Amino acid sequence: MDTETQANNVQKLPRPKYVVGMDAHSQKLAISIWECTDPWNPILYKRIPNFEICALRKTYERHVPLESITIVEASTNAAYLKHKLDSMGYRAEVVRADVIKGKERSRKICDSKDADNLALAYIKGAIQEFVWCPTDEFIEYRELVFSYRDCKKDLTRVSNRIWALCSQKGFDLEFIGGTTNPEKLRLKVTNLNVNGFTRMRLEMLVDEYEHFMKRREMLKKMMAEFVFQDNDMIALMQLPGVNYRTAFVTMAAIGNINRFSTPSKLAAYGGFSPILNTSGNEELRAQQKGGTGKPLDKEGRRDLKSFYVEAGQTVLNTCASSTLGKWGWRLINRGKPKNKVVCAIARKLITYAWHILHHDPTPNCEAEKFFNRKLVRFCGVLGKERLRELGYSKREDFANKHTHRLYAGLSQAEANVC
Repeated sequence: MDTETQANNVQKLPRPKYVVGMDAHSQKLAISIWECTDPWNPILYKRIPNFEICALRKTYERHVPLESITIVEASTNAAYLKHKLDSMGYRAEVVRADVIKGKERSRKICDSKDADNLALAYIKGAIQEFVWCPTDEFIEYRELVFSYRDCKKDLTRVSNRIWALCSQKGFDLEFIGGTTNPEKLRLKVTNLNVNGFTRMRLEMLVDEYEHFMKRREMLKKMMAEFVFQDNDMIALMQLPGVNYRTAFVTMAAIGNINRFSTPSKLAAYGGFSPILNTSGNEELRAQQKGGTGKPLDKEGRRDLKSFYVEAGQTVLNTCASSTLGKWGWRLINRGKPKNKVVCAIARKLITYAWHILHHDPTPNCEAEKFFNRKLVRFCGVLGKERLRELGYSKREDFANKHTHRLYAGLSQAEANVC
């Protein structure tokens, strides 16, 4: 559900008799209950400043009336708390963390005060939209994405430690972190003329490297399993530079595409919409420095942005003959910085993803034969045995089935455009 729809729903919903503000932490909760029969003169009904999260049901059944709405500040466990309260028969909504930003606060900040501010902000109409909370299915998707991200970080850390130790001791160990096979790396370490604790330390680091390599491959297979069973994720792979991991991360981050009424709103969610912050002569000075937009590095969802930036780099490096690749290289040849061009391509890709998920005609998709080849490589991640278990004797059967499904309605010219 997009922002405008959420804002309208907040205004149209019937006003409850009680409003509960909740300040949530990993183990402790604080709630503030206000009676708002008269919204201009809310009355404090009860405060419960500190209780364990495991006592949520008991506390609510004892102290909170059913004809209430709970306003939870967006945090790590906000979605869990909303689902928990919904299952108990209470209504709960999540709001952005900055909803009470700028409110007058006392010098001593406490959880009860924050809970008061959340409840009063809703009563006074300061909250115009609620935060979308993923379902259990998409929570699982996101946890898988986070695990994959953390595994890649650990793998990079171990690779850097191996390289730093060899550099410190003067050894020339040629390997590419995250790419070199662990057995080959172990053989290279064995052939080094090194003994004592340094050798032991290197072997320990190689064991860690092997552990994270295996975990990464396991997580890749888990993502591939979800993509294999989801036609929308497979359709996203029509885009040049978008592999099965990018398709999976897209669905994990977006959840319900109907949240975004236009492609530009999805681009903004991914962090690809320039932000203008100029006035008067500031605009001229900003243009002289290279542009009026703020950097995009701190905007949007980082996981979604990183994968689409990687897809944009792939378009420039390996899909230069595609329509998007040619467009990007024309910009570079005109003097545009390559990093900005990559972000521009990434923005186009994420807007195309919006159209695919709305089942619109796919703009600038891979040519039919290249998409078929991409699906064949994708099936290789699952392996022959797993593919047979899923009902396909060979990879080409799966690739041909989905290629026909997506390209059968296109003309020959459209199917060959990349």
